Amino acid sequence: MSANTAVIEELHQAIVEQRNMEELEGLLWAGVLAYQGKAFYTLSGLEFSYMVKHKKNGDYSGELLISRKETSKTLTRSSVMLAFHKVLAEMKFKEINGAAYLLLPEYRGPKSIGQIFGISYIFSMFLEFGLIRTNEKDKIEKAKAEKVR
Repeated sequence: MSANTAVIEELHQAIVEQRNMEELEGLLWAGVLAYQGKAFYTLSGLEFSYMVKHKKNGDYSGELLISRKETSKTLTRSSVMLAFHKVLAEMKFKEINGAAYLLLPEYRGPKSIGQIFGISYIFSMFLEFGLIRTNEKDKIEKAKAEKVR
């Protein structure tokens, strides 16, 4: 199991255990940091990656630099957390034989989460992190496969 996967599994477990919001946000941010530089795909098939900027003292800032070809956009931690809160509010839990299971919310597309700056990028990250579902996920898988060819 990779370090990336372990961070996300810990986040999922914390959500199921309904830990406090500060801890959940910390785990999500750890996941965001762990996935820097990884290729993601928007629902329309556009590839992007991101890096979290550093402050002068070396700590991470709350700003993600999204790389899309020659142009870069920035996305704030607060936008990621706003989307996370909206997604958490839609999550449901199911108990089977005494064990709690997470039922992920399904969204048609990024805008269905909300009008949040950079939501198309956040949406793709949340899909990768296993925080949401969509029936459009096969479009992303197809885009990934075409990039490999």
